[in-house]
Amino acid sequence: MSKYIELAKKLKALSEKGVGGEKVNAEKMLNDLLKKHNLKIEDIEGEQTIDYFFTLKKEEERLWGQVVARVNHEIKKYGPFPAKKVKDLGLQGNYMITCTVAEYVEIDSMLNIYQKLYKQELKIFFVAFCKANDLLVSHGAKSTNELSKEDHELWLRANAMASKIKSESYRKQITN
Repeated sequence: MSKYIELAKKLKALSEKGVGGEKVNAEKMLNDLLKKHNLKIEDIEGEQTIDYFFTLKKEEERLWGQVVARVNHEIKKYGPFPAKKVKDLGLQGNYMITCTVAEYVEIDSMLNIYQKLYKQELKIFFVAFCKANDLLVSHGAKSTNELSKEDHELWLRANAMASKIKSESYRKQITN
């Protein structure tokens, strides 16, 4: 697919879902791009389905599956493909979906946003889990007053989450 068509699809999605100046700028950029490359809206809106590949780590698969299902639960998902198959067959990733361009643009955009958020939340969960199970070891700061604003917010959220996490007490084994 032409990089211009892909860009036009992203601009179209932004012009439909953007707010204020973002929306206006996306519409202008889309119109300029269409005119410059002699494209029509129909060229980017087609209902034809195409195979799209994603390169994902195993731990990202469930989030990707949720995003795909959120866009359209009827989209078929394939993968993971073994690394050897990806290389031998010249695949562009280890997971694949067959969908329309508009669906792909939405999935790709949503995935980028939620992957970043998910990674941030996992950091908070890790701290909360360690705190709930008395595994947290302090490195450096002696009190929460010494934390940056961002780290202090993380600490407060982790504390709130820790109170809800199931904990287990470890007891040293007595050996003879």
